[in-house]
This record gives sequence, C-alpha cells and structure tokens, in this order.
Amino acid sequence: MSTFKTNTSKIINILSLVAGICAFIMFLITVFTGVSQEQFEVSQNVANYTKSLIAGQNELRLTFSIDLIFICVFVTLFVFLTQYLKDNDAVLNSVANIALGAMLLCGFLDFYEDLHILVMLHNAVNSLPIEQNEITFQMFLSMLKFCASYLSMFLLAFLLPNKTFVERLLKISLWFFQLPIGVLVYTAPENTQVIFNLIRFVFMASGFFLLAYIFSRDDDN
Repeated sequence: MSTFKTNTSKIINILSLVAGICAFIMFLITVFTGVSQEQFEVSQNVANYTKSLIAGQNELRLTFSIDLIFICVFVTLFVFLTQYLKDNDAVLNSVANIALGAMLLCGFLDFYEDLHILVMLHNAVNSLPIEQNEITFQMFLSMLKFCASYLSMFLLAFLLPNKTFVERLLKISLWFFQLPIGVLVYTAPENTQVIFNLIRFVFMASGFFLLAYIFSRDDDN
C-alpha cells in the first residue's frame, strides 16, 4: 500500500472514531437530561417551542458545542473517504463525487440547523418573537438534511470494500437498513417515529465505529 493510502486510511480511522464518540456523547446528554436537538427539529406551536427552548437552553448549548465539531469532523471524513475510494473507474468516481456532494449539502444544512436554533434560543431568552413559519421551515430543512445523508450513504455503499464480514455488514446495512429506517422516521405514524429515530441514531453511531474498525484493519494490510 502506498504511503498516501496508508496515511489517508489512518486519518479516516481517527475521524470515524471521533465522529462516533461525538455522536455517543450527544446521545448521553439526551439520556441524562431529557433534552435533545431533535425535539426542536419538529414543528410545534410557538408558545411550546419557546418554553422548551428556555427550559433546555444549557443542555442545548452543550449539545450544539459538540455538534458543530461533529459536523466538521464527519464532513472532513467524507472528503477523505470518497477520495480514498476512487480508482480508475470513471463511473465509480462519479458516484464518489455525488456522494461527497450530498454529504456536503447535509453538512451545510446541519450548520444552518444548529445556528438557526441557537438564534431562536437567543430570541426566546431575550423575549424576542419567534415566528411559526421559521419553526415549520426548520423542520423541513432538518428532514432535507437527513435525506441528503441517506443518499450519500446509499451511494457510498457501492464504493466500500466487501472482503471481510464487517465490511460486508456495513455495506449491506447502508443499502437495506439505514435507508428504509431513515425514511420511516418521517413517514411512519407519528407515535412510532421516535422508535425509528432512536434506531437511526444507533445505526449512525455504530456505523462510524464500524468504519473506524475497518480502516484500523486496513492499516495492518
């Protein structure tokens, strides 16, 4: 393996591990405080939304501090990963470019989401008005963000290696698990969506750790 490939695989391994840890920490914040950013990604009336923002402001600030770092890490990860997986096949290289473009869109929408909710938090604690349409539009952009990530990961599965059991597990789960579960977060009956949301999170976090494992093994080859 070339020095460039070896160094890149180490970077992918580290970035995947850091991304997984960030996701897990945000999950722990939700478990121990009962406050998550996901509850502010859903349209609700202004009074309840404002009250929840004020009540959970400290937990939200902590979560967004980690999430803004997480966004930088997972976008950087996909830059390295898609370029690493390119070869001499023009079609697969195009797939890699589209996968990267979709994840870049996801990252920028994620930045917007965090910063927009922080702006609304600022307005709430300073007794400034929050409009119903901006809450509703936030829900739409959050859904679009995740759908962009679904597309990116579905495409990525065509590029990932499948020599070992773990590699095949990640590849197949990106095709046949993350996409339908991700869709059901939005299309299933509302009283079941929280379950699919939790499953989506578990898959996302475990996916980062699986990727870290795969590229730690890649260093040994």
